[in-house]
Amino acid sequence: MPIWARSRRTKFITVYVIAVLVLFFGRQLAYNLRAPGGEPVENALIFISDTDSIDAGRGSNSVYRIGVDGSGMKRLVGSIPHGDDYLRISDIDCDPDSQQLVIASHRQDLNGFHHAMLDGSGLHLDKPVRGDSLSATRQIALAPDGVNIIVSRQFEEFREPRFGLVAGDLRSRAYRIIKAPSEAHSYRVPSWSPTGESIVYVIEVHADEARTIYRMTIGARDGSEERIILETELAIRDIAWSPAGDRLALVLDRQVFLFDRYGDKLIKLTDHLGGADAPRWSPDGAQISYVSPSTFAGQNQLYVMNADGSGKRRVVNIRGDLVNGCWV
Repeated sequence: MPIWARSRRTKFITVYVIAVLVLFFGRQLAYNLRAPGGEPVENALIFISDTDSIDAGRGSNSVYRIGVDGSGMKRLVGSIPHGDDYLRISDIDCDPDSQQLVIASHRQDLNGFHHAMLDGSGLHLDKPVRGDSLSATRQIALAPDGVNIIVSRQFEEFREPRFGLVAGDLRSRAYRIIKAPSEAHSYRVPSWSPTGESIVYVIEVHADEARTIYRMTIGARDGSEERIILETELAIRDIAWSPAGDRLALVLDRQVFLFDRYGDKLIKLTDHLGGADAPRWSPDGAQISYVSPSTFAGQNQLYVMNADGSGKRRVVNIRGDLVNGCWV
């Protein structure tokens, strides 16, 4: 081979290797830039409300933090602009170890979700780079590793609203459907196991126009190996997996119940006149936070109780919407 040909080949290989290295390290740098460090947040409740959101009259809301003792309420993420309007946040989740916060909005024209640190810094839109869409996301669940994501999103090809599960991660930003809905089935309220190897979710079986069956189901993180652990005609609206992995807190018939995975026992924890919603476990599994409407119209209360239902106390009373997010 002539010297000029070898030289040209050597240059080509060198340029190729440099390009691969730049792509690899650039991708890692981009991931770090998308999730910059912030001030550590702990011993606090993270929730959604429109109590004093910017331009709340246009349907926006914000993410707040409050101490478990009711002190230091602070807005972390204000109303998020979107086009000529503002987003209405539908759900949030977080990971105390990595300090990641993910924010979902139920909009057909928003393919992705917002991502920030728990102190509110580094807010940005995290969009899929390949795979399935994340538009019309109703619920979002962040795995204990602070990387993997599962969302419940609406699929538009049905006469009535039907939801399926889509999974991916914050690094590759590649997402795929793991549970596709049908006219008869929806998949909602996903929650990760403490190890991140399993998920629990609700299958809504629309038996007919007047009858829906709710199946609380555990499966592998890819949606396989389903096992139904509870079936009822009472509405299951939310689920949270305990840090120890042995219990589930769920909203059944508008009250919070405790479900023992191994004893198949259901224990009623709340009995509020206006109902209770969105149970979230403390990191040590000793307490549960939840939301209940006040006796005053339009006001909502954030409560904390012991995991056995005792020791209920109100953390905050807010005029406007209040959606419990996570406990750090």
